[in-house]
Amino acid sequence: MGTVIQFPRKPNISEAMRLKEVSDALDGVILDAIKEKNMDPYEIAGLLSHRLGALMKGFSHKDDLWELCQKVVKRQAVL
Repeated sequence: MGTVIQFPRKPNISEAMRLKEVSDALDGVILDAIKEKNMDPYEIAGLLSHRLGALMKGFSHKDDLWELCQKVVKRQAVL
């Protein structure tokens, strides 16, 4: 008879860690675009704004999401 091999399971990653991974990946894409491809940061900001608009289509509480985004941007500007 064969032996059953027990493969280790992936640990459960919290939602915060998944969001951090996505955020880091986006940062990498943005920074690479600016550094290596000589893209204007204003063009990238416009692209991100457009993508946020596309994401907001799926939210039922757009005002809440928009308020949250404003708070985050304001906090980041202080840093």
